[in-house]
Amino acid sequence: MKLKKLKKLKRPFNSSIGYVLLGIILAFLINQGLSFALSTDMPIVAVESNSMVPTFYKGDILVLQGAPSNELEIGDIIVFSPQGANTGSTPIVHRIIKTNPDGTFQTKGDANPGQLYFEKHIEPSQIHGRSMVVVPYLGWVKIGITEWVIPNIIWIAIAAIAAYFVSMKLSKRIKSPRTTFMRISFC
Repeated sequence: MKLKKLKKLKRPFNSSIGYVLLGIILAFLINQGLSFALSTDMPIVAVESNSMVPTFYKGDILVLQGAPSNELEIGDIIVFSPQGANTGSTPIVHRIIKTNPDGTFQTKGDANPGQLYFEKHIEPSQIHGRSMVVVPYLGWVKIGITEWVIPNIIWIAIAAIAAYFVSMKLSKRIKSPRTTFMRISFC
């Protein structure tokens, strides 16, 4: 009896859904562990534009480390969430170019010709951290999901359902016995 219960408990992790759930839980735990270890609320960020070329490119991943505002210097690359900017929830990755007398910062993207209006007065509370490590190309996974999969989720679901039904139909056709032809011989 106990063996049947044990098999029922293991069954969800033998399926694809179980592995997806396990992956989500592991990603969450790793993110929380890195947040604690690196003293930042946002330890990993995908670069979503080319405003910092040639330092890094769209699709790169940055690992951030939290830093007190008194340790930030001109030339540091920081990630911050702008206030009042029409950027949604996307954090900005730019280089500090000036420290204001009131303790705020000014930033600019290396590839940008000038500053954007929200880069002239960045409070320390808006800063998530300083860039530590760059991992090329890995951010394309996140960008692909947010820029292609999520906007087209309905079409992807329809295609997946259609593919499922087609595969079920084909598997039934393959499993069904083939008709045999009778030999007719004329004497």
